[in-house]
Amino acid sequence: MKKLIASLTLLLALGNTALAAPLPEEGTWLNKDGSLVTAEQEQPPQLVKSKMLPEDANVHEALKMLSHSSDTVLQLTINEDGAVTHTELIESSTSLILDQYAASSVETWSFKPAMRGEKAVVSRAAVPIHFISAMVSIPAAPVNPLMKDRNEDVRAASERNGHPVIQVKAYINGEGKMEGKPEAVKPEGNRISSSDFKILGKYAEDCVKKWTFTPAQNPDGEAIGSDALVDVQL
Repeated sequence: MKKLIASLTLLLALGNTALAAPLPEEGTWLNKDGSLVTAEQEQPPQLVKSKMLPEDANVHEALKMLSHSSDTVLQLTINEDGAVTHTELIESSTSLILDQYAASSVETWSFKPAMRGEKAVVSRAAVPIHFISAMVSIPAAPVNPLMKDRNEDVRAASERNGHPVIQVKAYINGEGKMEGKPEAVKPEGNRISSSDFKILGKYAEDCVKKWTFTPAQNPDGEAIGSDALVDVQL
């Protein structure tokens, strides 16, 4: 299975930050030397590592079922060492699987802790994770499907089989570029002999390799990567 998130572009952003620890009753904080901590000395946490976990089949399927691109917004509690100790869902992406995937991923993130003067403190940060729908609304399509010159073997095999249509499976990324190798697909019950299909399938694959495509679009009109099944008329 192709890696969808790469072609779907998961966007990450650090949201507004608020210090979790309350002020002491007297309402002031002091540095080690006894000087007053000023607003300029209160620093929010800074994101250091934000790698998402590998996507499994459930995440891929959830992205395909996502009717519109949406955000999972999480509130993180970050301790004095910059580790995430707690996550709370503020806004759902509408997919429980994606929400859980987002929460599991951010639990592995690391931060520079929030600082109050010279002291690291516990803090909270709201983090939106944007999931782009992988539901195909408009499939990828070839732009200029030029055919290669046919050699005698291709001509003969095509004529023997009544100039068939060969279907070729290819993965087209969000920029309209093919990733990996195209693969001719022989439908079940197809009467083309194995030897002829090998000739015609190879020819169809070689043609598709040279084609350019418009990428698929999701229901929001965003370009996405997708598998495409292309007809090659012989």
